[in-house]
Amino acid sequence: MQTESIPLFIQVAETIKARILNYEYSPGDSIPSAKELEKEFGVSNITIRRAIELLAKIGCIIPKRGMRARVAAQTKDIVEIELTGDFRSWVDMAVGRKIGITAKILDRQIIDCPKPIRELLSMDSGEKVERIRRVRKLKENPISYYVNYSPRYYLKKLTNREIETHTFIEAFQKAYNIKLKSMEQKVRATIADMDLADILQVGFGFPLFFVQNVYYSAKEVPLAVTHMYYRSDHYVYTIKRDY
Repeated sequence: MQTESIPLFIQVAETIKARILNYEYSPGDSIPSAKELEKEFGVSNITIRRAIELLAKIGCIIPKRGMRARVAAQTKDIVEIELTGDFRSWVDMAVGRKIGITAKILDRQIIDCPKPIRELLSMDSGEKVERIRRVRKLKENPISYYVNYSPRYYLKKLTNREIETHTFIEAFQKAYNIKLKSMEQKVRATIADMDLADILQVGFGFPLFFVQNVYYSAKEVPLAVTHMYYRSDHYVYTIKRDY
């Protein structure tokens, strides 16, 4: 990722935010003045003002007219996902069930199956899939975005209410009395493009975790694919291994 493509005010804001999260600036402390920040980062006053406005918007600082901004108390709204254990444990952690994360469907559409999804689901060219797009929120703050793909005949019985009040896989198994045998997962780092930035309410170029899950039946038939985009400021992946 080339930082030249990311607006300077976002680069400055993310740097100051990282200092706050690393306790270089503690809650209640004043951050450097606008002039000091201009000099340190070698940017204009407008860039610093936009960075300060962004930090205030996301709750990192409390600006005061004519005074230095102070660091706000930081909430620990972090979802820890452990890459060990059984499938149910992973689901419970990923959707933040214990901390009250809510889900909202953005849309459901029957679409031509994109080639990468078609290959994962072993579908023929020209077949259609149903795509379900959802956003998950914590305290009304969007923190993850899910896109589910499955052959259209599999999703007819699923209501919007079931999908919003249960995980997709729970609703899927219940509706069709299908027991999943396994899940193949890939995780990689990515950044928010303009579409993802709008959905997750972050700046363009904001760091995200991208997770792809492929779910298989007892007969090793691929049934569904889920793409997930997690805000890196709200999720952490933990791996535990025994020697």
